[in-house]
Amino acid sequence: MDEEIIKKYLPLVKKIASKYSYNDVPYDDLIQEGTIGLWKAWQRYDESREAKFSTYAVYWIKKMISEAVEKDNKASLDAVSYDDTRSTNPENHKGVKPEQTIEFPDSFPQQEKNILTLLYGLGGKESYDLGEIGEKLNLRRERVRQIKEKALRRLRKLGIELY
Repeated sequence: MDEEIIKKYLPLVKKIASKYSYNDVPYDDLIQEGTIGLWKAWQRYDESREAKFSTYAVYWIKKMISEAVEKDNKASLDAVSYDDTRSTNPENHKGVKPEQTIEFPDSFPQQEKNILTLLYGLGGKESYDLGEIGEKLNLRRERVRQIKEKALRRLRKLGIELY
């Protein structure tokens, strides 16, 4: 592909990638995937169909970026253990002691703090399973699991491991 095309359409790739930046996929990776989409569009573009190249390129850029996001989400779901049948015995919480407290940063979302505190019994409180937490917070069990995973990723970025 011509460097000129990349330079010309890179702002388009960046604009589309920014719309997907709320995911856990790094922005640079989104731009890279979008550039691959731009390249595929360039390879497959047929002028005889009388469509603008930019219109055609948007499809391929979005397709490649959304596939990357979907692949990342699937990988994070594969890493989650679906066996949540553990008892509320704190010894089953992989080394987290019930009296342990965590200093959450001020910017840490309150809902995520609540879920981790209830799940792991932090601060000497009783621990609950995902279903019980969902009932307490009026959320579905799956939503509680999603929030838990997001909170754990956020903690890992801060260098804090709960298990």
